[in-house]
Amino acid sequence: MTELDPREKEGGRDPPDALRARRLLVPGGASPATRAAAALDRLQLGAGAWLEREIEAGRGFPWLPVLFGIGALIYFALPSEPSFAALAGLAVLLWALAVWRRQSAGAVRLLIVLAMAASGTAAMKLRTDNLATRVLERQVTGTVTGWVEDRKARRGGYRLTLRVASLDARRVTTVPQRVTVTVRGKTAPNVGDGVSVLARLRPASGPVLPGGYDFARDSYFRGIGATGFAYGAARPADIGPAPLSIRLRQPLEAVREAIRARIVAGLDGESRYIASALIIGDAGGLAEKTEDDLRLSGLAHVLSVSGLHMVLVTGVVFWSVRAGLALIPSLALRRPIKKWAAIAALLVSGFYLLISGLDVAAQRSFIMTSIVFLAVLLDRRAISMRNVALAGLLVLAITPESILSASFQMSFAATVALVAGFEILADRRRRRAEPGLVGNRSRAAAVPRQFALFVGGMAVTSLLGGLGTTPFALYHFQRMAPLSILANVAAMPLTDFLVMPFALLSVLAMPFGLEALPLWVMDWGIGGMLGVSATVSHWSGQSGGAAMPGAAALLLFVAGFVWLALWHERWRLLGLLPMLLGTALALMPARPGILVAADGKQLAIRGEDGAYRIVAGDPDRFISEIWLRSDGDGRDAREAGVVQAGGCDASGCVGLLPDGRRVALALDRSAFEEDCRRASLVVTPLAAPENCARHAAVIDRHVLARTGSIALSFAEKEESPGPAPQATVPNAPKPDSSKLDAQKPSILGADGEFVGLASGRGPSRYDLVERNADDEDVLAPEPPAAAPETTAATAPRPAVAFELRAAYPPVRRPWMPAYEAEPADQ
Repeated sequence: MTELDPREKEGGRDPPDALRARRLLVPGGASPATRAAAALDRLQLGAGAWLEREIEAGRGFPWLPVLFGIGALIYFALPSEPSFAALAGLAVLLWALAVWRRQSAGAVRLLIVLAMAASGTAAMKLRTDNLATRVLERQVTGTVTGWVEDRKARRGGYRLTLRVASLDARRVTTVPQRVTVTVRGKTAPNVGDGVSVLARLRPASGPVLPGGYDFARDSYFRGIGATGFAYGAARPADIGPAPLSIRLRQPLEAVREAIRARIVAGLDGESRYIASALIIGDAGGLAEKTEDDLRLSGLAHVLSVSGLHMVLVTGVVFWSVRAGLALIPSLALRRPIKKWAAIAALLVSGFYLLISGLDVAAQRSFIMTSIVFLAVLLDRRAISMRNVALAGLLVLAITPESILSASFQMSFAATVALVAGFEILADRRRRRAEPGLVGNRSRAAAVPRQFALFVGGMAVTSLLGGLGTTPFALYHFQRMAPLSILANVAAMPLTDFLVMPFALLSVLAMPFGLEALPLWVMDWGIGGMLGVSATVSHWSGQSGGAAMPGAAALLLFVAGFVWLALWHERWRLLGLLPMLLGTALALMPARPGILVAADGKQLAIRGEDGAYRIVAGDPDRFISEIWLRSDGDGRDAREAGVVQAGGCDASGCVGLLPDGRRVALALDRSAFEEDCRRASLVVTPLAAPENCARHAAVIDRHVLARTGSIALSFAEKEESPGPAPQATVPNAPKPDSSKLDAQKPSILGADGEFVGLASGRGPSRYDLVERNADDEDVLAPEPPAAAPETTAATAPRPAVAFELRAAYPPVRRPWMPAYEAEPADQ
């Protein structure tokens, strides 16, 4: 070292930052390794500087609810149920380490990231354990006695939520705490009444297809242990006073029913149901066509009390109170009238939450709105990403399972997109503003500009909200509204200036009997909104449907979206890459060839045209519609051609794959004799005979008990002569006593078509299957006459290698139906 060498003085060396700064000055003849090291250093220093500026600007806090939500998602992704003590201990340890290493900025930030995720996982586990919802183990018919906890109007009746006092049914070992029962009729008991009803109950169903919406999980976290329908009306039952929580709700429910009665008396047609949805959160009775029009036009969000409704109502109160107080100079000049208006808005938002039925979405909206007005009371900025993050953190802390709900995801995605978008627009406007520039436009010239700004603002708001919600709408509902911007620009002024303000006025006028005029104005606005939805939905047609994207596509898009929205520096643009990748993956969804219902009574087979055909003796319309929608198929389940025409008899059905192979649906034990010999795949809700798996792939009730609904993709490979190998579906116990009967010769008509079996039973579902004189399936052109005769035992058969996706993992979680391998019975 020379004396002038700055890298060493008095036995010491420069700090790493100084060395790194010198490494950025790379000589022209430096080696590639040196250049790469310098480039890496520049990237590291730039990212570090960006991160420091983001943290100083307060952009780190919005990531806390994201990390907490990731922890909740980790809980659901775990292969088996974790221990709360272990999760809580890990979270406490990480927080303790963060406090201990608080002097090191990098270490403490990493530890906070890990601690927030661990806290989210622990909170989700605590929530699951505290609920411990008792779920009915199987479908039963019995008499349910309990107290009415909630009631909602439905087309042709009501849906009651009962707090169960007793359940009189055969072989019931687990009595749920709550059940929901649909009761027909125009009247229903009130909240708090004791009732007894004969009902058909079943546990909530799991995903209709792998990766689909899990109704059982949603019911578990709502405390619902069974659902069903009633035989006849609910009868009064003397079972004593209702629990305290129900008694506390009785006065509130009386107010809600009184409001409903006034709305029904003052309005008619669909307007009364829309008004009920906007005011008390109950749209029961709305026609199916109206719901479809609102959904296709992108206006379905008006049917649930959400942030939009809460903001409109509280905004009207806030500005009305503030404007009224501003007319009094002594108050306007000496008192904090803005804070007084915020307090009034908070009180009204609380009342709106109560009369809307305390729905989860309404609670979430109340929290978000309350934080905005609390910020006003504390002289803080009301609308900011920090307040959105605080609302999200509170909601997740109370109900961490909300992270999986479509309403939570779409609500916060839209809010984040709006706040981030208008922050960017405000920044650009500030940079373009010229100090000292004073507009000299006349009032007449300003009117068109203000109108254009209003329309443009509505369009930008709809565009930003659509950007945030469309990925979730495609994933959960397989539908987007292509003309939603047009519908919202046309309908939202009616909602903002007529419907919601006069809804508030009508409620305030009801105690005085003066609600007729506000309801009339509200009816006029609702009529205009419904006209917009009908027109736009007609223009949209069925163009908004799309196949369900995979979870990986959604996660990639959301990761990029969050990165783009929450950061403020230019590196936020890196979020566009995962968003584009997620979009590309969404355009390549999984397209299984066969779908199997969880009960084994229904199939969907993809035909040569790429569309599903439903194979079932009695198709379940609910399942069929979800299957079609998940495939981006806009057909109605009742439309001709959706359900396979023919191919069924009393004992089951058979469907043909595009390559000519057969899939059999055996609904009766008499079908196994023929199905196991002829089909490549046998699906049955029964316990299949043991020997059936030697001839075909088998999915029976034991397999379905383990997997739930199934999606199958398969490939064919040629195999040497002999019996078909066993399928690669999950194995399950089979009965030892059942054997296949000996093959019986077929009976052919004069034209060579198959008529039936020698046993004499009715026409077979194999009527349309081409077979030769030896009762063999014809998979290819028949060999020449000189070819040696083949039999069923020696004919080559295709081997089927299934790629199986199951709805449930082998290890059950608390909200999943229990599974234990047990000896099969008939």
